[in-house]
Amino acid sequence: MKIQFKNVCPHIFQELSLKSDVWNNDFTIQDGLRYQLCGPSGRGKTSFLSYLLGYRKDYKGEVSINNRTVSEINIDEWVELRSEKISCVFQDLQLIEKLSIADNIALIPKFAKGYGLSEAEKMLADLGMPNKWNAQVKTLSFGQKQRVAIARALCKPFDLLICDEPFSHLDAMHKSKCIDLIERRLNEEKAGVLLTSLDGENQLDLKSIHL
Repeated sequence: MKIQFKNVCPHIFQELSLKSDVWNNDFTIQDGLRYQLCGPSGRGKTSFLSYLLGYRKDYKGEVSINNRTVSEINIDEWVELRSEKISCVFQDLQLIEKLSIADNIALIPKFAKGYGLSEAEKMLADLGMPNKWNAQVKTLSFGQKQRVAIARALCKPFDLLICDEPFSHLDAMHKSKCIDLIERRLNEEKAGVLLTSLDGENQLDLKSIHL
């Protein structure tokens, strides 16, 4: 999957003459490569991801996926992209609080080859949550919810994995376990990754992109 940003700048930054690796520049996410999005708070990390995923259009310039601008991609094509080609761990996690972990994971549109609910349950046990499978999400700590969101994203097929500050509430041990699991799934899917991180620590051999 090839994603291009051509002279893109959020409307909010247009009066600032801002230029970086991404904003007001030509930038390409190459298929299968690994990137870390770096920048201080307020420089548009979450905006960048929203533009890439077609959720927001408050920018000048052009964003394209596989040589098609996001404005050309219709709803059905977006559904396919988000179901089979792009998997995300959002900063707000997007879990349904009243449902159990099992029910949240069952809602994903398609499981990757070799993965299903039993594999997801084992994945969470490996991440230190062996007895939480039927627990309601609202009973979990934020760090536990992050592990659920990571496991859910990794159960899908994907060409690109997007993780927006996925480790912010994890201790070193659980962060390391999540990174090992992400590494395994990237290799299985022969996929790329785009990750944002608060601490800037790089444990997945990522190329840094500066906003």
